[in-house]
Amino acid sequence: MRLPSRCRVVTFEDSTVLQAVEAYPWEHLQGLSKRDVRRYAARQRMIYESAVACCCATHWVAESIVRDYGIAPERVFTVGFGQNHEGPEPAPRSWSTPRYLFVGGDWKRKNGAAVLAAFARVREQHPDAQLDVVGGHPPIGQPGVRAHGRLSLAQAADRERVAALYRQATAFVLPSLHEPAGIVYVEAGSAGVPSIGTLNGGAATMMGPGGLVVDPLEADQIVEAMLTLADPETAQSMGELARRHSQLFTWRKVAERLIRATGIPDLDTSGLADFL
Repeated sequence: MRLPSRCRVVTFEDSTVLQAVEAYPWEHLQGLSKRDVRRYAARQRMIYESAVACCCATHWVAESIVRDYGIAPERVFTVGFGQNHEGPEPAPRSWSTPRYLFVGGDWKRKNGAAVLAAFARVREQHPDAQLDVVGGHPPIGQPGVRAHGRLSLAQAADRERVAALYRQATAFVLPSLHEPAGIVYVEAGSAGVPSIGTLNGGAATMMGPGGLVVDPLEADQIVEAMLTLADPETAQSMGELARRHSQLFTWRKVAERLIRATGIPDLDTSGLADFL
């Protein structure tokens, strides 16, 4: 949209137009002509240029704003995303047996089939390994895999079931074909679980040192990462790093970083007292 020139604006997103067109198979982006893409990108560049600050969920987006839109790096800030719900507290668990957890509604985009294939190879070396699958998955009869279907966090019983899975897991596996940010990696980290995420998008920012990034189209990389986290000491130490990193990603802290990014000395924040 076009905004009145008198408005002081801060942008905040998890993807630029140019990134989305290149990476996403979303229906509303299909069929756009090159002329349309240029027009939308030009509009976005104009907004970036006039904004007080350009804020981003991840470093991946920040790089695009600087590289693709020509915005000075000192006007671009990575502020993160906050968790959408309170995850389970880290709990004592056995790290001796690999227990992987996959949570994803969009089975195809979240690369569920690749996770199943990788797990089958991992189980050749760790016959006792387990994989719990939550989300919009097809019927699964694979050895070592427990399929839970879709669980709603709005339902108390389902919410506790998901929490129990996080408390038992030794690694969270979600090598999506594309993930603009991935709040779920932070939620796994808050439970003390290290993650395996995708390099396509901004997952690295959300996981920090408590995660491993892989090319989602390279099966060997997914297997190697799962084998790395099959080591009890590695999984436990990275789980602790993930827990510490997750503490940076609350909506309170995101809001504070957004306010600091404005650099406006006379910004009235009194009305935010109930939210910060």
